Amino acid sequence: MDKRFAPAFGLAVTLLILAVGCGTSSNYGGSSNGGGGGTNYTGEAQGVYSGTASSGYSFSTIVLPNDKFYGIYGTTTGNLFYVYGMVAGQGTSGNGTFTGQMTDYFYTGQTITDTLTATDVPGSSVSGSFTENGMPITFNGTALATTSFNYNTAASVSGISGTWTGTLLDGTASTVTINSDGSVNGSNLGCSFSGTVAADTSGKNFYNVSLTFGASPCLFPNQTATGVGVYYLLSDGATHQLLAGVTYGNTAGTVFFAQR
Repeated sequence: MDKRFAPAFGLAVTLLILAVGCGTSSNYGGSSNGGGGGTNYTGEAQGVYSGTASSGYSFSTIVLPNDKFYGIYGTTTGNLFYVYGMVAGQGTSGNGTFTGQMTDYFYTGQTITDTLTATDVPGSSVSGSFTENGMPITFNGTALATTSFNYNTAASVSGISGTWTGTLLDGTASTVTINSDGSVNGSNLGCSFSGTVAADTSGKNFYNVSLTFGASPCLFPNQTATGVGVYYLLSDGATHQLLAGVTYGNTAGTVFFAQR
């Protein structure tokens, strides 16, 4: 089976976060359906978690302050994380619970919609289950150590400005340039795109990403895709990694892996 890869962050499951999703928003208010009594639990489950699933895959995921979530999954061999797919969706935090609808984006381009149910210890752990193609799958994850990635430290565009050469989910090469003002331009197999990247106004450590594709041969000509980005230092203390993912609705998505 063809596999797509990115350098792993330390041992086992540590390729940090990101996954494609349905876009983000900084409107974190409103009421939650969890917990009863009209109590608002929105954002209770937020954080970054890594773990394993009963399917045999390792995963890393981020839950945002508005309960949207993004994750990647695959296997680790040596220092390479073989990415098989990504998930993204909208959840609802309850009093120690988290439920939601998610879309699974496989590297082949196939997408599947699932429902997940989980329990969480805020900022510490998350575990739960979902059913995919009729098969129940359980998962367990724990929060990453702040020495690896500090979710509670605000992101900064200046830290990611410059040119990055990396790989997309389908294994093809792509080059992306991020300017100091947050404007973005790049190309992949003759498809040019432009957009913006901005530190989220929540003060948490992730970026909101918006990309507009050019004309043919782009798969979605003149369409805009949105998602999130994460930037962190690898365990060697010198290499920086950027992951940025976007989706076009819930029909297609990709994630960009790059180091420098």
